[in-house]
Amino acid sequence: MMKKMRNPAVATIAKKRKEDEQSFYINPLTDFGFKKLFCSDRRGAERLLALLKAYLPDKMEGVTTITFLPTELLGETENTKRVSFDIYGVTNDEKRVIVEMQRGEQTFFANRVITYNCRVISQNVERGDLEYKIPMVISFSIMDYVPEWFTGSDDFFHIVQLKDEKNKIFSQKTFFCFLELRKFAAPTPGQLKGIEFPDLRRKWAYILKNMGQMKEQDLEQEDEIFRGLFEDGRYSKLTAMEKKEYKKSVLEYADVQDAIRCAQQKSLKAGIEQGREEGREEGIEQGREVERRLLAVNMLAEGIAPAMVARISGLTEDEVLALSQE
Repeated sequence: MMKKMRNPAVATIAKKRKEDEQSFYINPLTDFGFKKLFCSDRRGAERLLALLKAYLPDKMEGVTTITFLPTELLGETENTKRVSFDIYGVTNDEKRVIVEMQRGEQTFFANRVITYNCRVISQNVERGDLEYKIPMVISFSIMDYVPEWFTGSDDFFHIVQLKDEKNKIFSQKTFFCFLELRKFAAPTPGQLKGIEFPDLRRKWAYILKNMGQMKEQDLEQEDEIFRGLFEDGRYSKLTAMEKKEYKKSVLEYADVQDAIRCAQQKSLKAGIEQGREEGREEGIEQGREVERRLLAVNMLAEGIAPAMVARISGLTEDEVLALSQE
């Protein structure tokens, strides 16, 4: 029986495809990639702690460990909205840390991060505690878009605190931190050679933004934390089930970004026009309500899940479900 000869061209293509797969890293901006790299095991916890220490050295001073906690907190009553985090943890000195990968702009994002911090604070005040011994709560939002609050600012990392009209700090117990990744897109996609990193903060930002497009030879890693990040982030190391989950996460990441962009453009225009036509204060408020509902309708039309639509539009899940049935 003659041995079947393999087409050399096919063999070359297969070899190249295998090499490419081995050199690609998972994208940490996807839901799967972010959680796989930063909260799946002990190494993920160490990596997350290193990231936080790079941006918040004073607040994380003396912190040696971070323990992951359940990411969903229920309200005190049936009518109280439950909240869900990407990552929620407690440090060895009892600080609470909320970490969110924010992939697209949300109409009421500021209200959401405030709600998250308040929920964590309220659930950590014990009955009978007259001194209100609340823990420090740090909200750390990694943002893959340019938030309107920081438009025109050259800074890429922002810390918001409670202050009075004279800029005097009112409380040291709650912090809202925002990292803008759009300012760190590599000049050539996937290539970081030749880029100087003046500090760890910029290095983390460049890697988070560009890792999904990088090849093995793009960046030499002398630091153990970063070596571990790239080793654990190899696509070729994923199991068959993980590869399936990752591919789904990549598609969801792209679809959600496109859908949000399209829906916001349509709903914002309609909402503004409605407010202009009314020309009254209540008319403007009606326009905003129209904007919220049109945003939800457009997102539902793009196939986004009702829970995600509610989270982005600011409507309740019941309101979104009602819209989906109309």
